[in-house]
Amino acid sequence: MFNKLTIQTRRLYVQLAAAAVTNSYFLAPYLKHLPCPSLNCYACPLAAFACPIGSLQHFAIVGAVPFLLLGILFLAGALVGRWACGYLCPFGLFQDLLARIRRPKLALPSWLGWGRYLSLFGVAIIVPMLTGEPWFSKLCPAGTLEAGIPYVVAGFFKLKLPGQPAQIFAMIGPLFYLKLALTAGIIAAAVFIKRPFCRFICPLGAIFGVFNRVSLLRITLDHGKFSDKADCRKVCPVDLDITKDAGSAKCVRCMQCVKCPGVSQRFG
Repeated sequence: MFNKLTIQTRRLYVQLAAAAVTNSYFLAPYLKHLPCPSLNCYACPLAAFACPIGSLQHFAIVGAVPFLLLGILFLAGALVGRWACGYLCPFGLFQDLLARIRRPKLALPSWLGWGRYLSLFGVAIIVPMLTGEPWFSKLCPAGTLEAGIPYVVAGFFKLKLPGQPAQIFAMIGPLFYLKLALTAGIIAAAVFIKRPFCRFICPLGAIFGVFNRVSLLRITLDHGKFSDKADCRKVCPVDLDITKDAGSAKCVRCMQCVKCPGVSQRFG
């Protein structure tokens, strides 16, 4: 039955399952300090894993080499490239759902993709090293949605969530309102732009994207079978024409494009 479903539907089921496992609180006592290969806030009340970018910032601050983290990221990248972005990331799923809102989608210049590397090396590594503070996590919209807002709402209704700071309202200030504004901007953008955070900001996507050209999971092209009537860019969640660059660092390996003539996937 599962094999009869469309690629898009199968991917949605995997995304929902991944989000549930990543935020399955009962696993937290065993896996909380193990980084997962997707962007998920460590401070989320239900989080079962550590955020890889949060972990990267921690080691940048203390001046140590994160061997386990790098091993996990390099292994995942070498095997499947950015597949985790397309199938495992809860914030990617959130943007995919927003993209389903029927609004004309904007096409933005490709050079904006360099923002991922600025976010990785600047905000997630250099700035934490200089300031001793995990500034990407402080501003991360995924963290605002998964931790900041739930804690404040729970505090308003006098509920206690796991990991919730005792003086939650004392922590509300200019930084919190800035986080809300950034998150609202990303949400609004995701209605009109396909996966804007993944394409232009996400530092984890910058890491995995480097592996797309060398990973075992590949997208292959047969130019002899291309059809001018097929619009591969239309089905792509990151607005990419895969027929022009099958190894693009932008590709999240969702495999929607294998429906296009001449496009197929290969592992190995």
